[in-house]
Amino acid sequence: MKRLRKFSISVMATACLLAFGSSSAFAKTGWADTFETAEVMYSSVNQNSGFSATQYLDSMSDNDYYLVDNTNGSSVISFGVIATPPPNFDIIMGVIKMDASGAILSIQMDNWNGPGYAEAIGMSAKPGEKVYFRIMDNGINNYNEPYTIQFTKHS
Repeated sequence: MKRLRKFSISVMATACLLAFGSSSAFAKTGWADTFETAEVMYSSVNQNSGFSATQYLDSMSDNDYYLVDNTNGSSVISFGVIATPPPNFDIIMGVIKMDASGAILSIQMDNWNGPGYAEAIGMSAKPGEKVYFRIMDNGINNYNEPYTIQFTKHS
């Protein structure tokens, strides 16, 4: 009877850990994988002065998109974005700037700092512009560990 009780308790504890206690790297599969599903960090309609998220890349082919949307803005906004990988991981931060009609104004890939170091950019968006940030891994097994992305609007 004691064995059955101990076994039942260990099964319940394991189930609880799997359901609630562990943060699965696959919790966000299919999340923010395109321009259309990008996580909004700033919108001219709902003006946030800051945004921060910690997220996982699910695999080497996973990409997470974030958006600074000034399409309905009436003035230029200046801001900074920092993407910080876990130690010894290397991530790439792609920056895609578009005008009001959806035409691409510029594309750049920031991957200068190497494993464990943040990729950062300061820039501005004119009224009507959108800026997408694409986070992807840069190397074998640079996923399943959390990275952090932060947006800060400057005055």
